[in-house]
Amino acid sequence: MICPYDFVTLLRHNFVCGERVMATWIYLVRHGQTVWNEEGKLCGSSDVPLSEKGNQQAQKLAERLKNVKISAIYSSPLERAKQTAQAIASFHQIPVYFEPDLREIDYGDWEGMRVSEAIEKFTELENLRRNEPMKFVAPKGEPMKIFTERVIATVQKIASNHFNETLCVVAHQTVNRFIICWALDMDFRFWHRLRQDPACVNLLQVREDGLWRVCLINDTCHLQQNLHR
Repeated sequence: MICPYDFVTLLRHNFVCGERVMATWIYLVRHGQTVWNEEGKLCGSSDVPLSEKGNQQAQKLAERLKNVKISAIYSSPLERAKQTAQAIASFHQIPVYFEPDLREIDYGDWEGMRVSEAIEKFTELENLRRNEPMKFVAPKGEPMKIFTERVIATVQKIASNHFNETLCVVAHQTVNRFIICWALDMDFRFWHRLRQDPACVNLLQVREDGLWRVCLINDTCHLQQNLHR
């Protein structure tokens, strides 16, 4: 049995459920915490940097992945993702490729608004965002349908360019949720049921036959103070 913390063993043997496969592995991670995250605000496309706690989380995440042989790192260009990606890259001596289409959804006039305020003032629109996301557009914001299309197309392109390699993709809460929904062939209406904590790790497998598998979701064991391996 492979310990869930032992990514190196998993990748060295390239086994899933006892089956040896040719596959691409993608560590899909969320950036560390920001002050706006702590305050319950929607960051969206606003370029909010990591907080002090977020920098600490990014460092712990980087240490978690330091022994994984990563071929390439892709990141959203927003500062909070960039800082997280650079922390990871510091252990691997490889550049970070900044991919604009990995950026978080643009919430328009909702940027910087507390989620509780959006629920109170825009109840109907917030219900649409949660329950019928393909119809949601924040005032002066990006349609969630277009956001979803660009994110999925981008992760597919990245995977196709790195067959049988191990990658790290550093993105955002909503970006990750929609990628995981798509990989699981879930209805996008359930996107908000997928938890994505700051500096979490998800592990995706892309098989030679084109099948995507989700092997790990929202793992934050590296953030625990007294983790025994």
